[in-house]
Amino acid sequence: MMYIKDALEAHRHWLESKGESGERADLHGAILQEADLHGADLQQADMNGARMSVADLKKANLAGADMRNADVWMSDMTDANLEGTDLRGVDLTDVTGLTSGQLRLAVTDENTKLPSSLSS
Repeated sequence: MMYIKDALEAHRHWLESKGESGERADLHGAILQEADLHGADLQQADMNGARMSVADLKKANLAGADMRNADVWMSDMTDANLEGTDLRGVDLTDVTGLTSGQLRLAVTDENTKLPSSLSS
């Protein structure tokens, strides 16, 4: 999938240059179902409303990413960095590898649905 590789490369340049070059990843509403984003650096990316069901997000750096209303059904978030990740309105009930420690660092609201194993 060439588009995502190009977007990740431009995003890497954007992060490294502190916004002076490259481009912030704009994956707003993107269809990334079954995408291999294992270890991807998507910190501060716009992933609002992205469809990422069954995606591999293991060890992905999603710090500060806007993932509001994203579809992450059956995605694997094992060891993903969720520090400051905006998960408002996201249904996390079927996400695998998610821990309470990750969620404590993320931004959630009353519309964020948690897995039963992590619900209070």
